[in-house]
Amino acid sequence: MKTNAWIVALVVAGAAVAQPPVAVKSEIGRVTVYADRARVEREASAPLAAGRQELVFAGLPGWIDEESVRLALQPAGAGKIVDVRVAREHLTRSTDNEVRKVEAAVQETSDAISDLEDDLKVLAAQAKQVENVRAFADTQLPKEVAFKGVDVNGYGAVVKFVGDSLRDTGSARRALERKLRDLKPELAARQKKLNDLKQRNQLEQTTITIAVEAPAAQAARLSLIYMLPGCTWEVSHELRTAGEHPTNAQLTSYAIVSQTSGEDWNGAKLAFSTQSPSETMELPELQSLLLGQLPMPVAAKSSGSSFSKAQQVFDVQNNSFFLLNNGTAQLDFYNDNYERQNKTRDRVLAVFEKLQKRGTTIHFEGQGRPTVRQDGRAVRVPLAAQTLAAAEKIMCAPEKNPNAIHALAMINTGKLPLLPGRVAIYQDEAFLGHTDVDFVADNEAFSLVLGVADGVKVKRVLDRRNSTLARGERTKMEVAFDITVENLYKAAVDVDLMDRVPVSQNRDIRVYRVRVEPEGKPDDRGLLQWKLHLAPGEKKSYRLEYSLEYPGQILLRERRGVNADAPAAAPAVDLIQKLEATF
Repeated sequence: MKTNAWIVALVVAGAAVAQPPVAVKSEIGRVTVYADRARVEREASAPLAAGRQELVFAGLPGWIDEESVRLALQPAGAGKIVDVRVAREHLTRSTDNEVRKVEAAVQETSDAISDLEDDLKVLAAQAKQVENVRAFADTQLPKEVAFKGVDVNGYGAVVKFVGDSLRDTGSARRALERKLRDLKPELAARQKKLNDLKQRNQLEQTTITIAVEAPAAQAARLSLIYMLPGCTWEVSHELRTAGEHPTNAQLTSYAIVSQTSGEDWNGAKLAFSTQSPSETMELPELQSLLLGQLPMPVAAKSSGSSFSKAQQVFDVQNNSFFLLNNGTAQLDFYNDNYERQNKTRDRVLAVFEKLQKRGTTIHFEGQGRPTVRQDGRAVRVPLAAQTLAAAEKIMCAPEKNPNAIHALAMINTGKLPLLPGRVAIYQDEAFLGHTDVDFVADNEAFSLVLGVADGVKVKRVLDRRNSTLARGERTKMEVAFDITVENLYKAAVDVDLMDRVPVSQNRDIRVYRVRVEPEGKPDDRGLLQWKLHLAPGEKKSYRLEYSLEYPGQILLRERRGVNADAPAAAPAVDLIQKLEATF
């Protein structure tokens, strides 16, 4: 497609339209999905007549980004696009009489409910009066008996009056409550119908009209491209290995795509990008690198205003649009998907922003032509599969985790980098769980966790006989740890054993008398690492000793927040608390 065939918006004033407008039927052929939108490419047959005529794309979603509209006519000599008009029109209009009729029904039901609620209040007042009569009779009866004797007939009349009145009041109350119970759902249904009518009146659709001048009658193809919100994607991976000690792994990457854009993608070719489309519309500018002073500020123009408007329309109308086209049966399912999609979009925007800061933009072509519905249901689209040579690694850091971890070390020799995402781990078709992978560039080394190495037993225990804690104005602590690593596998294994000693960055805390057996020396961060080769059944032992001296009130001071003069105290205090708890 030639660049000079693209026309965004050319206005030809006063030109006469020789032919009546022709509605073209188009299909979505390709979609490129970004973190928060999609670029949709439609193709349509365009039966051109000689002279000028108008072709119309009708019934498109009402939240198309108008400034993103692009059009092209093929073949190149078929004709010339001379005008493009993008307009939003109401999708449907309820008559004023229809709205007034439903409003009257809502008011009628609301009034009936109000009348019933008033009657219930009257009955409650009557019941209260009857209770007062009964209370008065119960108070007066002992007095009358003392002075006049018992008036059986009079007292019986009072009892009958109270009983009949309470019974009649209760019966009337239950009847009113039944009517009220029946009317409330009816009011809700009528109110919902009224709301649907009002929302439907706000729904819009986009119509794109193209004026074309053709030298002769002929068949042509018309391409339409636009962007719209309501779409997102994220990456996921699968790692599959075979055998207990794999030497290679099958790594497959997928795009998990979901969309609520208002139109189904039926068998379209899908592509996925980490790019920010709004940034590509800006002219690249460089500021001077002025060493020793601040660069002059350059005002950046926003290129996302038109998309922001489209997003606002989408946020207001998408739920009603789905309801209009699909009814209420799937609305809860749609709303759940929509909420999940928004969370995914926000998460992916943050991930892709980090990639852009490091100057990385990646474009993936999806495999196959799956159907992606507008209901927000997530669809998994294969991106790439590769077999990577793998070196088995067993790693353990018993201070942090008592288990040895089984991992595979690989180099990304595929044609594409790996995006950050979840990795599902399978071994011999058994699902082992999930891990995460960070961004991996081409030919970059990386490791993935397979799970716990059950055949490597690791222990790290405090030698209490040679560990002491002496509290005072300055607390002194001496600790010794015994570490053992044992291979329970039937084959030899290599194990990376890691540990650490404290490194003080606080003048009040002293670390001294560090001793490592067998001979080892921590680096400047206090980290220790041993490379072990263990035969089947072999066990190796290591010992780590060091002493700590610190103010006796350091824990109390930290709790009171008075260590502002020692910003490095917090990590040390955490370690001290942990060590003191072992005694």
